[in-house]
Amino acid sequence: MTVSSMTNIGLQGTNANAASSRAAQSLSQNFDSFLTLLTTQLKNQDPTSPMESDKFTDQLSQFAQVEQGIQTNKNLENLLTMQGQQRQLSALSYVGAQIEAVGDTNWYTPGEPLNFKYSISPQVPAAKISVVDQNGKTVYAEEVKNIEGVQNFTWKGQNNSGDAIEDEAGAYTLKVQPLSTSGEPFKDKEGNPARVSIGIVGKVDSVDIGDNDIYLRVGDVSVPFGTLTNVKLASNPTDDKPGTGGTDGTGGTDGTAGDGETGGTSEDTADNTTGSGDQTSDNNNT
Repeated sequence: MTVSSMTNIGLQGTNANAASSRAAQSLSQNFDSFLTLLTTQLKNQDPTSPMESDKFTDQLSQFAQVEQGIQTNKNLENLLTMQGQQRQLSALSYVGAQIEAVGDTNWYTPGEPLNFKYSISPQVPAAKISVVDQNGKTVYAEEVKNIEGVQNFTWKGQNNSGDAIEDEAGAYTLKVQPLSTSGEPFKDKEGNPARVSIGIVGKVDSVDIGDNDIYLRVGDVSVPFGTLTNVKLASNPTDDKPGTGGTDGTGGTDGTAGDGETGGTSEDTADNTTGSGDQTSDNNNT
């Protein structure tokens, strides 16, 4: 069961031309009535004082303008429908991508960290960070300081004692409570609470297409397409395909060593580069 309720799932634009169709039908009925009245009037007019032709000519012209306007609206609606369908198809490319979006609820998978981002008004000295499950129970909480700018928060599925939670995968909400230096809820000089913005970070598993919006599914959490703030598309598997060594003793096209001396030099260089990268990663972890 998804966290966000989804109703009226279907292809966008199913009834996109309904308004134009009703308007065209109404215009056709009115035009038929107009022609009937005009014909009756012409048949029964006074021969000595016939009706001036410019009057009904103006009326016919007005009907033609209205008909053109309805047809223009219909064509615009068709264009919007086509754009909506193209947008739906493009959303499928987000499957497997890592996204950042405005929201406070994210999907937790056991063994994988749960990532959030948050920012608080700069004058706030500290804040209480809480992780709450779907039943409203706080499973983890901590107090943080030095919170200027955008902050990253990662929850590893543990309580405050360091024990892993017993629950399976599920939706968890991040709550941020700005605090004053005394530990009380923060308020500015005018008595207003601090502004808090929260965002989620996750991987898109699937896409839901609704009548009015597109939703990216992170686990069972539905993320509205319009709330996205950052997208990192998944890499193409062909980009990781290893290159082949050169046949003339030179290195391969992807930096892979060939069979000759020059290829060997490339291999040594690649090994040295890899070793440096591993040392840097170890230092960062340390």
